[in-house]
Amino acid sequence: MRVIAKSTINLWRKLYPKAGGALQAWVEIIKGREFKHFPDLKTAFGSADAIRDDRVVFDIMGNHFRLIAGVDFQRQLVFAKWFGTHKEYDKINPAEVAYEHPSD
Repeated sequence: MRVIAKSTINLWRKLYPKAGGALQAWVEIIKGREFKHFPDLKTAFGSADAIRDDRVVFDIMGNHFRLIAGVDFQRQLVFAKWFGTHKEYDKINPAEVAYEHPSD
């Protein structure tokens, strides 16, 4: 799969340095494989949850952080939409949250 918004992920790595390695590991797993549908993705990321047909939430670093991504299985694209702590995640609607470009 191809990861869209790697520059955004790199900014999130700066903003949340504790999660930097885990975010990079997530990118490497995603870009190194082909996922035909959600069950394939769930095999690689056991804690991933589909929250809409085209949106998945990933637990990052043992559920201390959450990553919301749009996933297009047909085109093999993953678009990083939102990242934050579990506490920040509890304040949003993951099915509705729009892409947020982090400020540096």
